[in-house]
Amino acid sequence: MTVILAAGDFPKPGGEAWQALLKAERIVACDSAGDEAKAKGFDRIVTVGDGDSGTVDVQMPDQDTNDLQKAYRYCVLNGWHEDLVVVGATGKREDHTLGNLFFALDIGLKVITDFGVFHPLAPRDNPVLIPVLPGQPVSVFAPYSDTRIESKGLKWPLGQVKFDSLYRATLNRATGNLLEFTTTERAFVYVAYA
Repeated sequence: MTVILAAGDFPKPGGEAWQALLKAERIVACDSAGDEAKAKGFDRIVTVGDGDSGTVDVQMPDQDTNDLQKAYRYCVLNGWHEDLVVVGATGKREDHTLGNLFFALDIGLKVITDFGVFHPLAPRDNPVLIPVLPGQPVSVFAPYSDTRIESKGLKWPLGQVKFDSLYRATLNRATGNLLEFTTTERAFVYVAYA
């Protein structure tokens, strides 16, 4: 597994995002996140970015993309995009958080935070299955108003929801141990840890 470490809040020791870093075959860090990861004892790190806030191994000076986009492009160029997750994408600056989340949504990347996981949904024949615990908080974010999502395992099913706002399907709950989704457009399912 390849983990992209963005330069938001560094994952807390013991959490799911921290565990992803420990299990990573390689870490592709965004600018200053590489220096912080090395200081915390992580290795197998390649730091990618424009070098404006840290030491980089791979310089990508393009100012039209953020460092997460640069790190993703580097992963694709190296064939590391099949089993790819993002950590450190949230925190510090809300504009960076939103930019990182919307980019991850567009590409279909899973984002693991200290508080939960953003699971990408994309149109396909097979439903997306997400293991959960009964009662676990779940929110769905669908940025396209013509999105139709069918769900199983939610207290309030999504089949009749009109996604006329990004926050239309937030604050739901899992009813069992498995969620199932099919969608007509890209969306994110956020599952909070508690």
